[in-house]
Amino acid sequence: MHYAQKSFEPMVIEAASDYRQRRITLKWGTVFWLTLLTMLMLTVMQEQDFGSEWLRFGWGWLGWLCLVPWVVAMAGAPKGFKAGIISYLLGFVYFLGNLYWLVWVTAAGWIALSFYLAWYFVLAGCIVRGVYLKWRWPLTLVLPVVWVGQEYLRARLMTGFPWFFLGHSQHENLRIIQICDMVGVYGVTFMLVMVNGLICDLLLRPLRQHQGQQKKALLSTGPLFFLTFCCFLGIMLYGQYRLKHMNENMVVGPRIAVVQEVIPQYVKEAGKSDEEIFKGHLKLTEGVLKAMPKPDLVVWPETMVPGYLNEEFLSINPESMTKEGKELLRESQSYDKRLREIAQKGVNLLVGAAALAVNEDGEVGRYNSAFLYFPNGSRYTKRYDKMHLVPFGEVVPFKRSWPWLHKFLINLTPYGFEYSLAAGREPTVFKFTDFRGQKNKFSVAICYEDVMPQIPRRLSGMENGEKRIDFLLNISNDGWFVHGGKGDKPLKSSTELVQHLVICQFRAIENRVGIARAVNTGISAIIRPDGRIQKKPLVGSLPEEPRQRQVEKGYLTDSISFEKRVTWYNRMGDTFAVVCTVLMGLVLLAVIWRARK
Repeated sequence: MHYAQKSFEPMVIEAASDYRQRRITLKWGTVFWLTLLTMLMLTVMQEQDFGSEWLRFGWGWLGWLCLVPWVVAMAGAPKGFKAGIISYLLGFVYFLGNLYWLVWVTAAGWIALSFYLAWYFVLAGCIVRGVYLKWRWPLTLVLPVVWVGQEYLRARLMTGFPWFFLGHSQHENLRIIQICDMVGVYGVTFMLVMVNGLICDLLLRPLRQHQGQQKKALLSTGPLFFLTFCCFLGIMLYGQYRLKHMNENMVVGPRIAVVQEVIPQYVKEAGKSDEEIFKGHLKLTEGVLKAMPKPDLVVWPETMVPGYLNEEFLSINPESMTKEGKELLRESQSYDKRLREIAQKGVNLLVGAAALAVNEDGEVGRYNSAFLYFPNGSRYTKRYDKMHLVPFGEVVPFKRSWPWLHKFLINLTPYGFEYSLAAGREPTVFKFTDFRGQKNKFSVAICYEDVMPQIPRRLSGMENGEKRIDFLLNISNDGWFVHGGKGDKPLKSSTELVQHLVICQFRAIENRVGIARAVNTGISAIIRPDGRIQKKPLVGSLPEEPRQRQVEKGYLTDSISFEKRVTWYNRMGDTFAVVCTVLMGLVLLAVIWRARK
């Protein structure tokens, strides 16, 4: 077989079956269909639940080979620029299709986010193509570094959007995902893409090196296969060890009841049903307290109390307020009083509500907060203010850095006016005593804070070498992502609900904490420190199967589990992903330098 010299044409790739006889040139149609095949596999491997068994996906096994067609297309395309255009356009369509549930919140944001995220396919494709054509470094090693690097950038840049990670597709494969307590979900992605890279090497490289070959590969396929197998075996054995260890050492904690209403966001925004929404949660809570066994803690979803509950606001002298302010104060005091009364029936109560307070800079800010009520009618002295705000949903960026851009972006939002919340600055550790007399500590992740790996890690934290908390709560309002319900139309869920739950499972494993989720419209659940979702609660009116809890009203009560061990991920965070990102950056610079040379 003729091997090209230093100026070889990039349109040629090697096929393992006939590399001695000829080279293969991919036509543009083939490049297009191979890239499209990868986008389709990336779609159906993630949890996709459209409310019907016929429209339900989650084929996680595709994660082991889904990138292969796209990598082959990038390596064999006649021109890199056109290959990048194909990757970008199909990537844009991929994100548009999979983020369809954002269109009900903001159509402009849906398009803009998809436009932005599609560039990561171009970034990864540029690096992979350059490495293959210039150096023949093994894709078994290069591809996972590049893919983990681009996932980490997606999770951190522009406030971050860590959705649709390859590792999320393995949420049901408990042995594989236990490695998350060391390197986070990025470790699962690395293993998946390593196998993808090995398959690519088998397709694109000679099976053996021969005399006279001018471009020798860094490693032959034999050692690459052995290395991949050892990594896979090591992860599986570690997962088995951890599952066995936790089954023997997990401690059963307090009983927690999570309340789930079905309130579409358009109902909340109308403001006409605030009292009905509040009474609905009170009624569900009364049902919780009548059922046996009785919970130690009842949890309401995010912002389901429509007033301001912080003491600074509740204690304001009404004489200094406008008529509208007096009415808001009266309503907030009424909500606070009734919450104290329901807690005095013998339960600790955690609710999500707003706070209106003056911050350390002397500015008045609105906060998305959590408040804890005790059975004696008092409240925990501190509240938790959400630290990570959702761009455009809770805050419009660039207010101080680029005011002109801030004003322009406000006009693109569904509201058209300044509605930004203020961000909290510190985690809060809540403490309460259960009916057994045991003292318990927990923190609260509000809304998408459970999606961002760094936030639950910060909330769980460490103090004096031990975990700061026993368990974590996630209160969220996913009523933004359901549709219908007006007139005679039934209310329907979206894939966001089940995908949000799946991502939360990885936060439980990374930090080895049990997580109780109370989510408006669903999916409320209790997750064990090993990532398992508890499907048979002690008592409750919600279905046992978590998927069936979507857009269902009810509650469930179950015990939450503790795992005291401080994980490597607790200590080191995303160090593994950062290293991969740095290596990806160095390889990108090398590709650019070589291209200019």
